Amino acid sequence: MPAIPEPEIDEVISEILNAYAIISRSRQYAGMAGVPLPLSLHDVERYLAYSSTLIDRDELIASVVALDDAWRERWAKEQERGKSVK
Repeated sequence: MPAIPEPEIDEVISEILNAYAIISRSRQYAGMAGVPLPLSLHDVERYLAYSSTLIDRDELIASVVALDDAWRERWAKEQERGKSVK
């Protein structure tokens, strides 16, 4: 099977992904299972206050929220898969 080529990531996408990586480090967890809570608008605002970016504020917020939603959805599916294996 041929290797899948890595996607080209432009500067804007790279900056959004880096922002998400930094912001997600402040993620909080809840309960005994350590369920990841969604990143808050405050988390993103705090990042914007200390980082200079040329990306539109609303676009960055929307991108970070979408990435976070996708990550938490994948996490939940992995947890369900793990429960069904046990």
